[in-house]
Amino acid sequence: MGGGAALGAAAAFNHVASRDVGPLENLIGGTEGWFKWRGHRVAYTVRGQGSPLLLVHGVHTAASSYEWRSNVDVLARTHTVYTIDLLGFGRSDRPTIRYAPALFLGLLSDFARQVVAAPCTIVASSLAAAYAIVLGARDPGRFPALVLVAPVGLVRLNENPRASGEFARIAVDTPVVGTAVFNGLVSRRSIRAYLESSYADDSLVTDAMVDAYYTSAHQPGAKHAPAAFVGQQLNVDVRDALRRLVQPALLVWGEQAVRSPVEEMRAFLALKPDFEPAILSPAGDLPHDERAADFNDVVTAFLMKQGVNP
Repeated sequence: MGGGAALGAAAAFNHVASRDVGPLENLIGGTEGWFKWRGHRVAYTVRGQGSPLLLVHGVHTAASSYEWRSNVDVLARTHTVYTIDLLGFGRSDRPTIRYAPALFLGLLSDFARQVVAAPCTIVASSLAAAYAIVLGARDPGRFPALVLVAPVGLVRLNENPRASGEFARIAVDTPVVGTAVFNGLVSRRSIRAYLESSYADDSLVTDAMVDAYYTSAHQPGAKHAPAAFVGQQLNVDVRDALRRLVQPALLVWGEQAVRSPVEEMRAFLALKPDFEPAILSPAGDLPHDERAADFNDVVTAFLMKQGVNP
């Protein structure tokens, strides 16, 4: 009886958490497109003219291309800018499949080849920046330059404790109780706390921002890809890929970052001293949003310097 009551409470909590949450809208503008990939729909936007940039959002429980809202229009003045919602996130389909780094690497590679259909610069943050490093090492001709915002995979997130990671994934991915665990992780209070810790100036976190992340985290199937992330099953070790990179890369960090402290930049520069570093301040873990004007200027100058011209 106690177990039944707990399940009933969890089901009621899940109902309340998802109540009145509508479909996720495109909040960053641009022409909307859909990439049919392995039987699933992947959402993207495109705007501007010039040499292409592919912007890839970080990976967390409420992730989407909304992360780039402060960058797309400015960068599109001189480039064709693509944003993509990774499978399992944003407006893309969120199927019940096994999410792994190989899945996202394959998606990004196929998207660049079939949709962008030209050499493009990847602009990516956090775990997605680690994927960009691997892709750049594999295919430098298709990805002639990289912009990496606080990448992981070298100092942190380069190992996968399989047993505990699988347990964590299953704990989140199970029906009812797992959904309740996930809904607790993505409550408005939790999302606000996450965002406020991600900005050096937490007053930048608005109700509208929290609502956008909350809506993203409460779409049908929203828990499946984050379950793999929580279980540390999306991590990738970039040490070997870093050594093989031949193209220029811009390394951007927020000086007041908490989750990815700026000290971690040193480890990347130790392996790749030819990386061009840029430290933005005051800025936390989302420097491309918190210091958007500075970030856009730094990226534009870097691309011009590398001959990636409009």
